[in-house]
Amino acid sequence: MIHSVTSRANRRVKLAAALEKPSSCRKRNRFLMEGPKFVHDHLTRGGQIDFITVSEDASDESLMVAKIADSSGFVVIRVPAHIYTCISKTETPQGITAVCPTPEYSISDIFTGGTVLVLDRVADPGNAGTAIRSAAAFGCSGVVFLKGSAYPWSPKVTRSSAGLNSAIPICEKSNLTGIPEKFPGYCILGAQSNGISMDKMLSDLKIPVCIVTGSEAHGLSETSQSTMTGSVSIPMTRGVESLNAGVSASILLSVLFRKNS
Repeated sequence: MIHSVTSRANRRVKLAAALEKPSSCRKRNRFLMEGPKFVHDHLTRGGQIDFITVSEDASDESLMVAKIADSSGFVVIRVPAHIYTCISKTETPQGITAVCPTPEYSISDIFTGGTVLVLDRVADPGNAGTAIRSAAAFGCSGVVFLKGSAYPWSPKVTRSSAGLNSAIPICEKSNLTGIPEKFPGYCILGAQSNGISMDKMLSDLKIPVCIVTGSEAHGLSETSQSTMTGSVSIPMTRGVESLNAGVSASILLSVLFRKNS
């Protein structure tokens, strides 16, 4: 049964509204999944949900997803449009948001033999989300966010990853110290402009691979560079200095995916 809530002081409304801030997500170990497609996909994957909030002026698609969730036993609350705006800060809200427990994975859950993506000081949520989306699309076993990177389950990262930050193992780590010793089977490659061209490296590439990519502004940290087996670059037209982290990661992961297919 979908319950109607008309007060901003309702504990569920207050919780959902607070999760717009990454610091609140960390504190409460919860994150927001917004939009009918993302929420429905999360439900289909068997993802955990604390409750769902749906606006009274939600789209037909959002209302349908709310009914599916309700019939599956999830708590669904309906709120007036002016209260829903406290929860969703997007320019064109679609009227449905789920509050979900943040997935918990260890580094051992990620280095399981598949390709691993590491983001080193990638602070832009859009780039981080794009990288997650590509990691999921190209069959990575997980993504590691190093210190200085965006929060993996912030609303902006969730939106830019198309909600796939709940579909692939992700964990946060200060740095890569100890990773080569703990997972000696991995070839750790840093994405750098002066690295060996990916095309040339493919024939002798050791599998499995961990790709480390940094931001355009800061590149790879010294700690990350000290753990690397080698560095790899993407061939580009002269005059173009670099690609953003999301695009760079996507290209490299696509190449690895084709090699492994």
